[in-house]
Amino acid sequence: MLIEHPYKPTPKQAEIHKCDKRFIVINAGRRVGKSTYCVNEVLKRAIEKKGRYWIVSPTYRQTKSIYWRALVGKYIPKEIIKRSSESELYIEFVNGSTLELKGADNADSLRGAGLDGVILDEYAFMKPFVWEEILQPMIVESGGWAIFISTPRGFNHFFDLAEIARKDGGNYAYYHLTTHDNPHIPPKEIDRIKSEVSKETWAQEYMAEFTKNAGLVYQDFDLKIHVLPETIQPKPEWIKYRSIDFGQTNPTAVLWIGVDLEGSIYVYDEIYRAGLRTSELAHLILAASQEYYAGTYGDSAAAQSIKDLEEHGVYVMPVKKTTGASREDYVKAGIEKVKEYLKVQAGTGKPKLFISPKCQHLIDEFLSYEWQTLKKEQEGDKNKPENPKKVDDHALDALRMFIYEYTQPKKYVVEEYVASNEITGY
Repeated sequence: MLIEHPYKPTPKQAEIHKCDKRFIVINAGRRVGKSTYCVNEVLKRAIEKKGRYWIVSPTYRQTKSIYWRALVGKYIPKEIIKRSSESELYIEFVNGSTLELKGADNADSLRGAGLDGVILDEYAFMKPFVWEEILQPMIVESGGWAIFISTPRGFNHFFDLAEIARKDGGNYAYYHLTTHDNPHIPPKEIDRIKSEVSKETWAQEYMAEFTKNAGLVYQDFDLKIHVLPETIQPKPEWIKYRSIDFGQTNPTAVLWIGVDLEGSIYVYDEIYRAGLRTSELAHLILAASQEYYAGTYGDSAAAQSIKDLEEHGVYVMPVKKTTGASREDYVKAGIEKVKEYLKVQAGTGKPKLFISPKCQHLIDEFLSYEWQTLKKEQEGDKNKPENPKKVDDHALDALRMFIYEYTQPKKYVVEEYVASNEITGY
């Protein structure tokens, strides 16, 4: 049963609490009580059936500040708690059920034993593999349930899941909540917010509409135009390249790229993994590389990684991202080059950049890569900074680096690089 005090669900919340579908997708705008619903829903289920339950937010910090500090103490009566740990964000109830609060930013820490139920809060802001590769297998044996709740973030994986839920009347249920569905917000306050934010922000953030994010760096990117319907097989006439953005705690991204006779670029394969040792990365690269490559690009700042890869047979041309300009200027110049390739050409009706559906991480980054939010005092400033957020950009970094360097005339003399490094057969 629901905890009656102090939680008083809104009509929409009460409706969703009654849903018995295995998978529930909730597309919700701001201030509809998403987190309050989550903690009370998982509490209801933990009381009804002994089991292991999780709430997962995009980051550990969010989980701790929103759930543990603000909601758990308010809505979970001490009388039904057997023991708890703030350091582990863990609660054991008197009936044997457990609730754990997790962050998706350390995905590998989520791997483990099975679950009876999980709520993914702000799922649009997580990497899709967190559910697809880690959490979904954990509920298979138990036949457990999952709830996905989020504000939209453009047409990314949350949109895809919402479309599945809309069409599947069997295992899925779909709900759409807007700020208007919270009766505790006065209409005058809603009118004030609507008058002060942009049309795009109002539609996405408050009305929970799937729209192209106004803050996206690559506004011209279109799934229907730039992502090909089938996996790309490299053609013999293409000139083929690889490009690497090195990571340690962040993922390492490797792209396989082909350039056709007209100069169009095709990204046909990718690696996107964190925590790889050099030997593992080299093995993965060589296993996926069946062609001759005109060059492999990598950030010169990762000099040791480049040297280590060479010892395993992967030879990388170091790219200096700050030569003659700041790193920020280099990134901006690269962004403009990528935009040129995204544009639909007047003569052909097609762009000059195509991506295989196999490269899902690159696609996801195109759909979520945003400019930094300006501080209030910077609005209207002609000299305001226009830098992208340094997050979820690893595959895009590899692509941007390749396109920028590829289009620079006589940037490298390969023979000199080979000779200086005593490499043969390059």
